[in-house]
Parts: sequence; structure tokens; C-alpha cells
Amino acid sequence: MFDSWGLSAVAVVVAVAVAVALLSGRRRIRINAWQRGALYVDGVYERLLDPGVHWLWKTGRNLHVQPVTLDRQVYMIRADVMSSERMALRLAAAVIYRIEDAERSIREPVEPQIDLAAGVALTRLAGEMTLEALLAQSPDASAAFAALLGDTVGAARIEQAQITAVILPPELRRLMTEVERARLEGLAALERARGEQASLRSLANAARLLKDNPELAQLRLLKTVENAKAATVVLGDDRRR
Repeated sequence: MFDSWGLSAVAVVVAVAVAVALLSGRRRIRINAWQRGALYVDGVYERLLDPGVHWLWKTGRNLHVQPVTLDRQVYMIRADVMSSERMALRLAAAVIYRIEDAERSIREPVEPQIDLAAGVALTRLAGEMTLEALLAQSPDASAAFAALLGDTVGAARIEQAQITAVILPPELRRLMTEVERARLEGLAALERARGEQASLRSLANAARLLKDNPELAQLRLLKTVENAKAATVVLGDDRRR
């Protein structure tokens, strides 16, 4: 009886040990619905894991799972370009993309390809547009950039591409600031001249009106006397001759 219980206990211990060994030799991996998992075994790509929970044997192997996001992503880029007048500037743009072929994106990383394609598109765009048109950042410029970039780049589909900023060199910014200041000063001087001209025209019209209608001068004098307070009004010339 004792031997039978002893054998049972040994069997339980062995079973537990085997279960622990099996569990310790497995790795639990969870892949989200918007992802795929690139499984690498000892540094070598093996396969793509679909969304869900995966149990992987890791005994004697080095496992690494790299997530591949299939959701929308944004890539920001800046490129030094020249406008059609050969003016140097920098364009900043945003590219919204979505990976369509996860396995291809593992072999051919998407971001370096987008960086190259967007840089070429920005350079071509700037060479076909004037600096003034680029500074205006019209929707046509972003539409032209998206057309030059194309609908797909490698394993990614381009959903939107837009120019976000036009950055000028410091010396060009100073020059444009001076030009704008001079333009505003000219407008201010023109407005002052227009105001003075209007004032002189009003005075000339008043003088002509008073010359043609002496009674108006008398009425104006009476109005002045009426509104005068603690003032002395002298009519005529009392200087002795």
C-alpha cells in the first residue's frame, strides 16, 4: 500500500515537473487587430503572425517578434530645394500612409522609401513653382505634391500628402522683412498724403464758398461768438492811422 502511494506521488511530481518545463519553454505573444507580427528565430525571419494570441516554443531558440502596424501612420519630411527663380528654401511636408503588404514591408522598409520619394517630389515641385506661389501654400501646391508622390510607395498606400511649411534662409527672411516694411511705410506715406490732399481740398472749397457768399462768413463769425467763452472778439480794425 505504501509503495503504491509512493509511486503515485512520484508520478504527480514528475507530471508537475514536465508541465512546468513545458510552460517555461513556451512564450505567449499577443498581436492586436491592427497589427501583424514578424517572427524572427535566431535573427532570421520565419513567418508573419496574424492577430490573436500565439504560444511559441522558445527552448534553445532566440525569439523576437517585431510588430507591423497596419493602421494609418504619419511621416514628416523636410527637404532643401530651390524655387524656379533659383532661390534656396526648405519645404516641410506630411505624408499619411497605410501599409498594405505587411510581409513586403519587412523585406523593404517603408519609411526610407517614402523619404526618398517625397524628397524627389518636393524638389521637382519647387523647381516648377515661384517663391511667391510656394509661400502662399495654396491647396494646388499640396495637390501637385501628392500627384508627384503617387498613390503607392513600396508596400504602403499614400492616403494624403500635404506641404506644411515653407522655411526661408535667415538672410532671405531679413530681406523679405525689409521689403515688407518698406511697402508698409510707403502705404502709410501715401495715406498721409491723401489725407493732407483731402484737407487742402476741403479748405480750398471752403475759401471759395466764403468768397462767393460773404453772408456765410458773417454767419460763421456769429457762430464763433456764440460758442466763445471768456473770450474777446474784435470786429474791424481799431488801429489808429
